[in-house]
Amino acid sequence: MQIKKVSCFGAGYVGGPTMAVMASKCPEQTFIVYDINEQQIQKWNSKQYPVYEENLDEYVNKTIHKNLIFTSDIDLALKDCDIAFLAVNTPSKTYGLGAESQLDISYIDSCLQSIKKYPLTKKLILVEKSTVPIKTADYINAVLQNLNICVLSNPEFLAEGTAIQDLLSPDRVIIGGPLESSKQLASLYEQWVQKDKIIFTNIYSAELSKIVANSFLAQRVSSINSISIICDKIGADVNEISQCVGSDSRIGNKFLKSSVGFGGSCLKKDLLCLIYLCESLQLDEVAQYWRQVYLLNEFQKQRFINLIISSMFNCLRNKVIVILGVTFKAKTNDTRESAALLIIKKLQEEQAILRIYDPQGKIDKLEQCQSLDGIFKGASALVILTEWEEFTKIDYVEAFNQMAKPAYCFDGRNLLQSDLMKSIGFLYYGLGRV
Repeated sequence: MQIKKVSCFGAGYVGGPTMAVMASKCPEQTFIVYDINEQQIQKWNSKQYPVYEENLDEYVNKTIHKNLIFTSDIDLALKDCDIAFLAVNTPSKTYGLGAESQLDISYIDSCLQSIKKYPLTKKLILVEKSTVPIKTADYINAVLQNLNICVLSNPEFLAEGTAIQDLLSPDRVIIGGPLESSKQLASLYEQWVQKDKIIFTNIYSAELSKIVANSFLAQRVSSINSISIICDKIGADVNEISQCVGSDSRIGNKFLKSSVGFGGSCLKKDLLCLIYLCESLQLDEVAQYWRQVYLLNEFQKQRFINLIISSMFNCLRNKVIVILGVTFKAKTNDTRESAALLIIKKLQEEQAILRIYDPQGKIDKLEQCQSLDGIFKGASALVILTEWEEFTKIDYVEAFNQMAKPAYCFDGRNLLQSDLMKSIGFLYYGLGRV
């Protein structure tokens, strides 16, 4: 089967960038991004993208209305379609059995119901791109059992902030399912990805690989954060520890930067999904091992909150505190599961007056400053929660001169030079630093 038309259900953080890059690399195929949310589609078509990624506009601009189409028309998405990706949101359940742990596939189910009603005229390769519970493929096959489809798993491994680069130069492409259909999907990737980076597996291995990968990354963050706690007790510097440990080629230096804790839509969600899977299989010791990774992350956030409150002598009421960053990481506009959400909530409970700034991220129903102009005037403390490069270029001497005294700096990302900040006059607190 020659692949001519590819569709994607979901025009969000995964679907939009993925299809834009695929369209640029596969000029002979047509790519349709479908979403029932017409406002979401309008944003893509008007180039007011609902997601922020570096260089995303370049790939959308060169392909849109050529071989890349954003639409809310199901007929345009499914008519003569060869491959359809499922790239809709699968958040943690908020209700019933598995609440806060199991993944909610309601949006996947909505896609399946739409496909089930549509009169397909040819074989459709249906690809799980979203993170899904293990054996979701079995459920898809059961729902669409009378249709001419083949289900594959092709999990995404995009890091927000570097998604375009991740798509252009992936470490690996995993495709799980029947080999013939898997090779047809692989023929798309092979137009720009080296063949030896494409890994064929059974479908359950592919589904599980995404959850395991993110759980391993979460584990590394919690591991280095646990070391930051030891460093605070003995006077060692966690940044130096990270350099020493990360220089070991067996370990590597990625995800070894201590912080206020991991956030975002993936690490926590996938980690909890793995824990739920272990519990459902009655693997209690394994579940406890992975749960400790989650609990350490929650502890790190609370530890940072306690540091702020205790250092300011439990007296934050009516004091102005500047919050720098609300996104869960730099180079994205995503605030989902950001540590900033809990920290802001706790500081509000202390009746502090917050001035909040982030160059890209916005939190609903929360007043935020549009720039840094005047933000430090009369403030008692500044709190860094996102590692935006912009925050390293602030004139902290001028900021200190404008602030009330004593002037506190709580660096939840270890972004600034502690010696420099202390020499300026700040009462500087990092995580795991002398």
